[in-house]
Amino acid sequence: MNEKIKPKIGLLPLMLELYQKSYPQLPEKQKPFIDHIRSNFQQFSNVFVARVCSTSADVRSAIREFEEDDVDGIVILFIAYSTSISALNPLLETTLPLLLFSTVPKNSMAEGMSSEDIILNHGVHGYMDLSNVLKRNKRRYQFVSGTIDDAMAMESIKLWAKAASVKKRLRQSIIGLAGYTFDGMGDFGIDTTLLNTNLGPEVRHVSLHEFGDAISGIEQKDLESEIQSDRQRFSIENNVDTVILNESNRVYLGLLKIVKDMGLNAFTMHFMGILENPQIRTLPFLAISKLQEKGLAYAGEGDLLGATANLLMRYLCGDTVFTETFCPDFDGGRIVMGHMGESNPAMGTVTTLLRKNFRFGKAIDPVVADVKMKEGTATVVNLGIGEDNKFQMILYKGEICEKIPGAGDVDMPYFHFKPDLALADFLTSYGLAGGTHHIAMTYGNRLRELDQLSEMLRIQCITLR
Repeated sequence: MNEKIKPKIGLLPLMLELYQKSYPQLPEKQKPFIDHIRSNFQQFSNVFVARVCSTSADVRSAIREFEEDDVDGIVILFIAYSTSISALNPLLETTLPLLLFSTVPKNSMAEGMSSEDIILNHGVHGYMDLSNVLKRNKRRYQFVSGTIDDAMAMESIKLWAKAASVKKRLRQSIIGLAGYTFDGMGDFGIDTTLLNTNLGPEVRHVSLHEFGDAISGIEQKDLESEIQSDRQRFSIENNVDTVILNESNRVYLGLLKIVKDMGLNAFTMHFMGILENPQIRTLPFLAISKLQEKGLAYAGEGDLLGATANLLMRYLCGDTVFTETFCPDFDGGRIVMGHMGESNPAMGTVTTLLRKNFRFGKAIDPVVADVKMKEGTATVVNLGIGEDNKFQMILYKGEICEKIPGAGDVDMPYFHFKPDLALADFLTSYGLAGGTHHIAMTYGNRLRELDQLSEMLRIQCITLR
């Protein structure tokens, strides 16, 4: 579930058709330039290089090969000037993301430059020609300029390639919805067709009947093996008896089977809806924590937007956790972050299994994994619907604080987070931005990557600073 995939870039070299007759040796002379660019790109991606193209037919053929190779996006490289019309229609026909990298083989065109230097380093006006006609036709593209080895340019292209890879993975992803969404929670209400066509994930309903059968079919030897693993990996409180640990792990192994059988990349459920099948005798809080650790994206209460936020952040950044702003700590300038019983042991240093006193229905008390989160910088993304019913992404960062002990009856996983903004300012800014109450969180400062992804997905991005 948590595999890392290297982006795939199609490198498209362009040259004026007139040069094929007047300067036929030009492609060979520029081969070291193309190879150098490819070598730089290979540090962060797999690169597929097309032959030098001069006509629409050339470009169309190259793009067809890129699509067969399943590349994530196309980088356009002018090895000399080329007319925009020679590439325009094929670039308008493909849905692959485009990036124009305005660079040349030689950094200095000052004293001593030769006629050959002019020939080998005059692609810059080709980028201008092409970007203009792309803009006229409302074809989105990224534009990066710099020397052949410019570190900032390479970092920008790396971020673009990663975002293009995430965009493609989202369109291959499946979110499982078990039960239904929490009645009345309007902030994450979403048309699943809109979600699919705009951001990519497909929503499939998880049958509670099949989920219950999967739980009932767990073999005792598999259950005993999982409990043995728990005793080795986690600290377990005394009130977590054999009965409730068995049941929570039976639910985990059943849900794991469903996730694998359905090929799910993300999952969401409403805790009350889950219990409508009597075969499901406890809440899958421990299951969800373990599955987040394995790489499954998640959000509670049937929140498909929250699940998508965690999914895109997981693809882009790695480990993530579903959580929400639970209680403000105005005296400390912090927030108590948590939810009913979900966590991610991969994001902590120590995990303790607790017994949760379940008050909302008839169920065996669930086991929850209380994770002592690592201290340090963290980034948050909230995916929601803003004005004019358009998608928006709200980003902010802050610090995960040292674990602050709660009373003995705090039976939900929680941690403290201090946003970069003063707490009152943060809450006001977030409220004015229209953020929803579910979020995805990961470690480090990932604002720039997420901003690039929002551009790739064509959704508004609001960063709270």
